[in-house]
Amino acid sequence: MFFFKNNNRPTKQDLIDRAFDPKNGIVDILYLFPPTALGSDYSHRYGKKDLGDLKGDLIPLGIAALAAYLRQHNFGVGALDCVALTLSHDEIVEIIKNRKPRSVAISATTYALPASTTLSERLRKEFPDLLLILGGSHANVAGMDAAKNIPSVDIVSYHPEGETVVLQIIQEFKKAKYNRKNFIQNVETLKKIKGIIFKDKDNVHKTAPGEIIKDLDFLPFPARDLFPMERYVPLPNQYKRLPLTNMVVIRGCPYVCTFCDQAATTARRRSPQKVIDEIKHCVENYGTKEISFWDDTMSYHKKWMVEFCNLLIEAKLDLIWSCYAAINTVNKEILMLMAKAGCWNIFYGYETGVEVLAKNIKTDRKNKSMEHMMEVTKWTKDAGIEIRGSFIIALPGETPELAEQTIKDAIKLDPQYAQFSITTPYPGTVLYNEIKDGKWGKLTTNDFSEYQGWNVVFLPDGYKDKDEVIKISKKAFRSFYLRPSYIIKAILRIRSFEDIKRYFRGFYALVRGYI
Repeated sequence: MFFFKNNNRPTKQDLIDRAFDPKNGIVDILYLFPPTALGSDYSHRYGKKDLGDLKGDLIPLGIAALAAYLRQHNFGVGALDCVALTLSHDEIVEIIKNRKPRSVAISATTYALPASTTLSERLRKEFPDLLLILGGSHANVAGMDAAKNIPSVDIVSYHPEGETVVLQIIQEFKKAKYNRKNFIQNVETLKKIKGIIFKDKDNVHKTAPGEIIKDLDFLPFPARDLFPMERYVPLPNQYKRLPLTNMVVIRGCPYVCTFCDQAATTARRRSPQKVIDEIKHCVENYGTKEISFWDDTMSYHKKWMVEFCNLLIEAKLDLIWSCYAAINTVNKEILMLMAKAGCWNIFYGYETGVEVLAKNIKTDRKNKSMEHMMEVTKWTKDAGIEIRGSFIIALPGETPELAEQTIKDAIKLDPQYAQFSITTPYPGTVLYNEIKDGKWGKLTTNDFSEYQGWNVVFLPDGYKDKDEVIKISKKAFRSFYLRPSYIIKAILRIRSFEDIKRYFRGFYALVRGYI
């Protein structure tokens, strides 16, 4: 355990040094989870400014997994979480000058794409011989657009199973003696690398997708040792105990929600025992007391969930956890077992209880009906598990009147926490393509920095203007959170001083930004 056993708080430089694990003194690839703002205020991620010290940072598991995989194959790696480390572009440039990586891979979300583009342009100017790779969720769904519009990037890795793709890239780069110019001009070699997009003069080439990794057990644990673990604290309503780490044990999702970039992807899972092994690793090495499972639908395979819970109970790790689940995937028995195994919170994607709206975005496949959502909600509460519920405002086909019904349904379901996000059609999703084809309404901006779920980037036909959407969004938060019954229940849930601190941060942000 490298930091929990003593009171010596590492400096920023200590944490930067920790991020590197060279091979024979060489860093073959440096992964960057890029900054999205200058300074330390990242509350704009929620479409607001100055929300206070919300926290909300957790280890970027994508680059942690890739770094572990490349390290396992004897390459020197680095992995900088620029957000948690509050690194500016100037600082990143200095780190690269000192560490001299042979390549840099930037992992970008759609929201972070403008900032990532600016960073890649800066790196290309400062390091003309540096191989630059763009990956992450935006590249997965809109890789062609990125390759055409970001000339500073040499390769876009678009295949979501990034481990095998980046290994091929680095292996071929090594054969080219790490000479960027020779490597990117060897078009025939690049065409053989699966899962990438690259430019050859004015031509853009997209190679065949890489293979889906079916056996997830053979992958190493994410390289948490490279990251500032002591800086990671979730949003106020998403944890109870620290230290906490996040974990992904299932890839893909069997559902077809039109707004989601994971819709209809092949769902695969690690073996329950392998998950227990990783949990033990986190407990023993980082003092972990809580796990936040980030899987899109952890509960999709009932037999798997039963085996996992039983193994976790047998392990007696004094650990609690939370997860994401779909309404149609749980029953009374599984919920009771999950609670016994330490599950204290489930995030349900309710989205809406209005039947016509649910059908428009195909969430009726995961939420059979409002009646069934009510039933599962009761089972969950009876098991002693808290609920975070996701609801969406300004859905396709929605009017302010139908939004009012979604708000009423949220109050009726009465989860401990409700999230009212604004419909955000991310590029590459079915919903984005439908809107581009003239269905449902219109996009209001092409500025991807606005695409974080809290700004109006899509105006449905049923709304007059963006202000009407903002007005109903704020009404949703007021109607749900300012109920006397809700406030009394929240006070009664307080069990510790940590609860008081979490509630204060959450209430402060709610009042400043959403009410």
